[in-house]
Amino acid sequence: MNSILKVLGPLLKTLPEGSRRFLSGYAVASAALALLDIVALGLVAALLPGLVSGQPMVWPVLGDITEKGLVLPLLVFICLLIVLKGILAVLLLRFATKRFARHEVAIGDRLFAAYLASPWEKRLGRNSAEIVRSVDVGVGITVSGVLMPAMTLFGELGTMVAVVVVLFIAQPLIAIVTMLYLGLVALLLAKVISPRAVAIGRQNREWSNRTAKTLYEALGALKEITLADRGPEVQEQVHGTRTKSAMARAGAIQISQIPRYVLETALVVGFALVGGVGLLVGGPAGAVSAIGLFAIAGFRLIPSLTRMQAVQSSVNTSASFARQVIEDIREGDEEMARQSKERPQHDLADAPADIVLNDVSFSYPGAQAPALDRISIRIPAGSHVAFVGSSGAGKSTMVDILLGLLEPTAGHIEVGGERLEFVLTSWRKRIGYVPQEVSLFDASVAQNVALAWDESKVDRERVETALRRAQLLDTLLARDGGIDAVVGERGMALSGGQRQRLGIARALYDNPQVLVMDEATSALDTATEAAVTKAINELHGNVTVITVAHRLATIRHADIVFFMRDGEVAAYGAFDDVVARVPDFAEQAALAGLTPQELAADERLET
Repeated sequence: MNSILKVLGPLLKTLPEGSRRFLSGYAVASAALALLDIVALGLVAALLPGLVSGQPMVWPVLGDITEKGLVLPLLVFICLLIVLKGILAVLLLRFATKRFARHEVAIGDRLFAAYLASPWEKRLGRNSAEIVRSVDVGVGITVSGVLMPAMTLFGELGTMVAVVVVLFIAQPLIAIVTMLYLGLVALLLAKVISPRAVAIGRQNREWSNRTAKTLYEALGALKEITLADRGPEVQEQVHGTRTKSAMARAGAIQISQIPRYVLETALVVGFALVGGVGLLVGGPAGAVSAIGLFAIAGFRLIPSLTRMQAVQSSVNTSASFARQVIEDIREGDEEMARQSKERPQHDLADAPADIVLNDVSFSYPGAQAPALDRISIRIPAGSHVAFVGSSGAGKSTMVDILLGLLEPTAGHIEVGGERLEFVLTSWRKRIGYVPQEVSLFDASVAQNVALAWDESKVDRERVETALRRAQLLDTLLARDGGIDAVVGERGMALSGGQRQRLGIARALYDNPQVLVMDEATSALDTATEAAVTKAINELHGNVTVITVAHRLATIRHADIVFFMRDGEVAAYGAFDDVVARVPDFAEQAALAGLTPQELAADERLET
């Protein structure tokens, strides 16, 4: 019981306002239904001695019920009470399960919001499959395996209290013996079954998450797996993890059934024990009366004890999922509260703004060297700037810093004279971002461009304008379905270049003031890349364009090129200036045919 309360207490704090009032009402209603058990069982206990001995039964108010022929009507009334309790319990359960479904949605919403609010570097450390499973399956198990079963305990406890009260009124000694005996049985189950159930639940969560992770990763690399003929290896890996999780679930089912058989056995042994006590105290008649009373009490107690132990097993095996959900929500709430307190947000001015980095550094947790080291630069509003350098130079980290996804560990960023952390919400709304690998979902082209799962929220005119700028509209209109065609899972119905252009259109859909392109044209052919670059260049002066590129032709005409090395900006200036000052960059430009001498030679050949 203590383990249930340890999980239930924090879980109740995750529920929406008004839920505790409902749960309290549900608990009171469940306990009230137990009053019907008290009445029914009390009547049986009052009738039993007379029925066993055959002696007349004289009751207060009613008088001699045997002489008045009230015994049979009272037995019928007892049966009706039990039936009524069952009907009311079903109706209460029907009402409660609908509310519990809403609670599951509310917990899932809070958990997903917590993940979205968590710092970006923490999100990078979480596996996507684990997050998906936690938000969906984990929340479902938390409600169906912890919250709902735990709330049924109040009704079972009410029933047990009713039975114990009647036993003490009817035969105190038998009641004491019964409670001591059943208490020992319950203690045995708690010490043996509960710890095992907790361990099985932990194993189930761990191996289920591993299975989901393996499947998620394998499906993402399905083409490579097929070509490399690694299917059997993946199957073996999935087989291994599924075997472990299946065995854990089988163990959970097994351990949930054991209490039932233990309690059935205990009931039989209890007959002998109570009958022996009754024989010693009241002779054969006392033994028969004690066994009869224990049988009637057991008829109500054993099912309640069985269900209570089932609840205990269910909560223990599901507690691992619930604790993870509770912890993630708690951390998310704390992070949102911290951000709200330390960094109250306000809006940026509408005008385009310079971006200024003042002595900015950033280090990933556990890293020996900083990813960015004391960078101070200015990006003028409406300009086109580029970040170049070898792999590992810090370009991707710089992009995440500018997007406001990562927070500098030292220094700060200003946008239009405002500290970025205080205008972050407003800042992100102004940004269009094109990643190197565009993530598409299984919906229409228009929905993917608008990043909208609800079709009614798609502005088709803006979609077509964005696709036209990305040099993709004519291609799509020539295909069946046009912009309403479904792109398939991860955009598999499109080519790599088309997916990249769709990503560019998505970034342009909201008419951003800042466009960040991270290797955004790497999958395009030369002609398409030139057309897209031309369209982007037309934004010059109105939109600040920040480009990360290895293909130097795309940044040849950038206003400022920042050359990065080992987390520092080693040089910056116009393209030709950086070529002249940085031998490494000059070598890359030469290989691309972009040195001033080669460009001049090409111009002479053209003339």
